[in-house]
Amino acid sequence: MAVPLPILTLDLPAQKYSCHACGNCCRDFTVQLRDEDIARLGRQGWSAELGAEPWVEFRGSRFLRQRPDGSCIFLQDDGLCRIHARYGLQEKPVACRSFPLSVMPTADGPQQGLNFACGSVQLNKGAPMASHLGDLRRIAEDAPETIGQARPVALLPGREASPLELRALAGVLDQWMGREGASIATRIDGLAWIAQALRHAKLASVKDARFLELVTTIVATLEDELDADPPGVATERQERMLRQAIFMRTEDPRLDRMKADGFLRTAWRQWRRQRAFLLGGGTVPELRGFAKGVRFQDAEVIPNPLHDAADGHDDPIDDLVTRWVRARLRGARTWGAGYYGFSAVEGLAALCVDVASAAYLARVHAVGRDPSADRVEVPDMAAAVARIDRTAGRAPWLATSGERLRLSFLALDDGLRRTCALHPCGVEWT
Repeated sequence: MAVPLPILTLDLPAQKYSCHACGNCCRDFTVQLRDEDIARLGRQGWSAELGAEPWVEFRGSRFLRQRPDGSCIFLQDDGLCRIHARYGLQEKPVACRSFPLSVMPTADGPQQGLNFACGSVQLNKGAPMASHLGDLRRIAEDAPETIGQARPVALLPGREASPLELRALAGVLDQWMGREGASIATRIDGLAWIAQALRHAKLASVKDARFLELVTTIVATLEDELDADPPGVATERQERMLRQAIFMRTEDPRLDRMKADGFLRTAWRQWRRQRAFLLGGGTVPELRGFAKGVRFQDAEVIPNPLHDAADGHDDPIDDLVTRWVRARLRGARTWGAGYYGFSAVEGLAALCVDVASAAYLARVHAVGRDPSADRVEVPDMAAAVARIDRTAGRAPWLATSGERLRLSFLALDDGLRRTCALHPCGVEWT
């Protein structure tokens, strides 16, 4: 089908991407298939060749079959796709030939998004975002819903946002994240401060131009505000909220194992993993392809990587996290259709929690990589960002009322700032 609307490329000049065929997106990813994908796989004759259907069905949806190690059934030893090698790019499932690019419907038109679970995106390797317009048009043709009419987005629960307000909020937040001379710790604290302030603001009559004036004024004075009112220490209950959030963002159940084990065994296993995160003692539950045998106490003696990254944008960890957050803001992956239909303020709060969760997981990864590690390196932070961003917007358990209640609770008593504060040692379970 023709794509009648212009697609907005990601307005992030510092970000580059080209596929380098590393094959990592074919490992440890659950790929949902469309009806046309199923028909295409059927025409290719894989069922007879593999001795089984190349997909599994779970709760009414179908997904690419995985091997026991989590890799796609079509991943070759050379790291390339078997379908691609035999039939070409266009014969792969839609999700496979789109990743890590995406298109989201917004009030301003279809918007390009970018997923930081891709290694080339993390390393900032390749061509400018504007060079992918042809890829974006192909994505839109493959998935027409991405260029459909955008649904209204709330600014706050019960308070609809206008396109001008959403554009203004994303632009001002992006400007704040690109601020020179402010550490990443300060900039993330600022996002949490804004999310809390807007959550409690009376915005019924503050609309459009007045809202733009409000958020512009907030950001203009924000650094002084943060200096005058530093976040305190999180309460035990606030820490528990963050622990739950980290668990929810790392849980990635294997469909084949869930089907084999049944509901009760799966629920019991998930409860035990969640309980381990809440208690924070002993061994961190294994994250598939991420960490194994790491003790909480060993991870927590490593300094928080985002607190250490205080030298500005020249720091590679600062650069990675800054590009990630700005891509989420500019790529329509923070609220609305790109994030479970959440309101703008809820989505901003969730983004802050994502960053805090990644900062903790980077320390876990560092110990898993090297038990004698005394600091987080760039590959550790990249692995943590990938683990968080791979679920953002696509994990059903993050779209529940429980997650919204958690974010609402954290907006109380400076809870979001306290739990997301990037203190020297970050979260330490007590």
